[in-house]
Amino acid sequence: MNDDRHMQLGVLPEQGGSIANLRRVGQDTRFVEQYLRLYVREFEEVHYYSYAREQLPQPLADNFHLHGNPGLHRWLYAFLLPLIHARTLRRCSVLRVMQATGAIPARLARLLFGVPFVVTYGYHYSTDFRAEGRRFRAWLFDRRAEFALRSADGVIVTTPALREFVARFVPAGRIALIPNSVDTKLFAATPTEKSPSSRRHLIAVGGLTPNKNHRLILEAMALSGRDDLELVVLGKGTEEEALRRLAAEKKLALELPGIVPNDALPDWLRRADVYLITSLSEGHPKSLLEAMSVGLPCIGTDVRGIRDVIASGKTGWLVPPEAGALAATVHAVLSDRAAAQAIGDAARRYILENHDAAVVMAREVAFLKTAARKRL
Repeated sequence: MNDDRHMQLGVLPEQGGSIANLRRVGQDTRFVEQYLRLYVREFEEVHYYSYAREQLPQPLADNFHLHGNPGLHRWLYAFLLPLIHARTLRRCSVLRVMQATGAIPARLARLLFGVPFVVTYGYHYSTDFRAEGRRFRAWLFDRRAEFALRSADGVIVTTPALREFVARFVPAGRIALIPNSVDTKLFAATPTEKSPSSRRHLIAVGGLTPNKNHRLILEAMALSGRDDLELVVLGKGTEEEALRRLAAEKKLALELPGIVPNDALPDWLRRADVYLITSLSEGHPKSLLEAMSVGLPCIGTDVRGIRDVIASGKTGWLVPPEAGALAATVHAVLSDRAAAQAIGDAARRYILENHDAAVVMAREVAFLKTAARKRL
């Protein structure tokens, strides 16, 4: 049986993943600060198996080891990783697979060396492909996820709906409901001076993809009849030019600054008047939790994932995915600052009580150590 004082943790990203990839989408600081810093405190040694040749810009800790890809294609590397890094993998007490799409080397390491693994299922990975009409690719992603779930020693899910789904493949005793967390000190409700402009600022955060459905916001702005609205969408993706064309056609103020590092995101949120999330479906959206943490009034479509976070009329507002309904709700929120602020304050309290990183991540570490103790 493993001794907690001498447990070693291996961390596997999604297939093809790396800290450099996270840096490109502005998520590296979140991962390092919320996950890796905790892991190096709680485990004797921590090994991160990257799909890239990379180094951290600054050393993390003496007991953190970054193992890179020697230059192989991500598919080939996924299968060879357990052999290439056999020396350190054998010593791991448990493997933490950050997403189900990264489970191939974990399953092989379990078969070869008996190392248990814990995987997160925080999102239906085929969703974006289905929204784009790529049904075969969506089917393949669903099979890969099922492959990971059935063999995992532990599965972390972020919402009750995802727990219900995973329970089709995994015994209840191997499933842990651990929601996404927020660094509530970084995403604090600190007042930021608003722009002297008379415009009211709407903000959305997320990839510019069909599933995120940012077009709905522009259509709602056009229907509102207001000429004082400006929309900022932080992210990159295939919908960028379509959004620019739609905004120009309807003479709407749209700003697309691209990807913003996570540690710079709080200031963007605090300068806004309303946060909008209009996805067709979600897993457990971190950006929504972060907007609520800064006390920003939030409006979301009444769909899977978003309705798991927002209690409509209490911590935010849910609307059907229709431009008219969204336009009416945005107008109502902007017209009553006191009511909007009260909802924002309630959202902040909800995050502190349910999603504070210090509390949530302690539950994850306990779950990982429980799985590690199963190793013979």
